[in-house]
Amino acid sequence: MSDASEPTTESRDGTSATGTADASTATDATDASTVDDSLLAVRDLDAGYGDLQILSAVDLDVADGEYVTIVGPNGAGKSTVMKSVFGLTRIFDGSICFDGEDITGAAPDSLVHHGLGYVPQNENVFAGLSVRENLEMGAYVLEKFPEERLADVYDRFPVLEEREGQRAGTLSGGQQQMLAMGRALMLDPDLLLLDEPSAGLAPDLVEDLFERIDAINDSGTAILMVEQNAKEALRRCDRGYVLVQGENRFVDAGDALLADDEVRQQFLGG
Repeated sequence: MSDASEPTTESRDGTSATGTADASTATDATDASTVDDSLLAVRDLDAGYGDLQILSAVDLDVADGEYVTIVGPNGAGKSTVMKSVFGLTRIFDGSICFDGEDITGAAPDSLVHHGLGYVPQNENVFAGLSVRENLEMGAYVLEKFPEERLADVYDRFPVLEEREGQRAGTLSGGQQQMLAMGRALMLDPDLLLLDEPSAGLAPDLVEDLFERIDAINDSGTAILMVEQNAKEALRRCDRGYVLVQGENRFVDAGDALLADDEVRQQFLGG
């Protein structure tokens, strides 16, 4: 059994940084420890929209450079966790700290200065603007446009450079997702929040997208991702959370969650 206090227990190549985890039983969230040196630390979070509370006492950690995935059934509150971190929900109780600073309820436009990047699931590009203009919008808070960051984004997503003058709304779904991630990377965030990045993509594009996300993480950017393709996401991540009805249910290394019979049968389709 992996210990949630050791956040990076299993890499994508299957090697363990802390020893071989016993993957027979995933850690129940009520038994999990929190991470002392988290880049992102969510504690006892109650959050929702208006008067509707969706999340109840949610705990979540992302360490520096870690790759964390949130999975669970539809309506579990997965996207609400992401939106809460980025200041897009009502916080009823609890706290959100990033890099040692309390950011609970902070406005999204201030959070980008802290090193947070967010890619929502829907309407995540400016359809009427060109690819280049979308990327420029990603750096609007800076006094000087970071040409070196643009070069890095084009190096990571060559198709965006090829189509930099094309209106974003005419790109394919996969290209729009690359553009949305590229725009978020223009400020070189310490943590990138990805909400359902593979949603709506053809199956043959999903593998390529996941490999690009892997590469972003391998370059040092921490990832917190909500993903409908739960098995693939857990296979790639360092650690996963299973959310059910707005509450933590399990937290463990991705491979431990995949190997657990209860998790697999109830939440991963067997």
